[in-house]
Amino acid sequence: MKGASKSTTAGFTLVEMAIATTILLLIAGSLVTALDGLTGITVTGSTESKLQAAGEHAMSMIIADIQRSSGPVVLNGKTYPFLFENGDASQNWAQTPVAGFDPHTHPPAASQAQPGDPDFGPDREMVFLQPADADNDGRPDIDPNGQLVWDPTEFSYVVVTGALDGRNYLQRRRDGAGPRTAASGVERIVFDDAASSGFTIPLDSIRVQLFLREVDQERRVHRYTAQAVVRMRN
Repeated sequence: MKGASKSTTAGFTLVEMAIATTILLLIAGSLVTALDGLTGITVTGSTESKLQAAGEHAMSMIIADIQRSSGPVVLNGKTYPFLFENGDASQNWAQTPVAGFDPHTHPPAASQAQPGDPDFGPDREMVFLQPADADNDGRPDIDPNGQLVWDPTEFSYVVVTGALDGRNYLQRRRDGAGPRTAASGVERIVFDDAASSGFTIPLDSIRVQLFLREVDQERRVHRYTAQAVVRMRN
């Protein structure tokens, strides 16, 4: 006589279901954490890429201007390039009163940097001249003595804070007006000639240092810094 066999029921017990559910929750949590981290990396990369692109565009624009600019030269009793700090064009970088540059005065830009930050310090802005080209042939005018003729139009680079958005903008201006934005998110700009640099750069050169700063949606601070020493035209 055959003995009776005990049948088993296929499926999960409550304990097994609980274990499986726990494992799935752990996996889901890990995926969420990984996605959050990936989002953070994407935001960081995007912000830094934008800063770099903006900084490189502004620097190429500035360098091209300096390479065409005058320096040092005296025209109509004023010496160029003229360097001044924090929007006060009534005096030069050494706080010596200088007349004739008032159209370039503007309110100082807002600063987010704190003492100890690499981008902390005053803005040092610049007024400069370009060669004259009266016949618009693309070539600088030359006087009878073979010297460059300088156009009296004054160009400048200044940092200002937007009234509507509170962001800092680097502007290129003509005679203190007609601003053209070179970059946004500018924390600081510093132009130096030989004297203001302590004669660490050549007499016929300008050093420019550009500092950009951006805070992303995670409240992380991103910075871009660039520097170049550029020889002037004369």
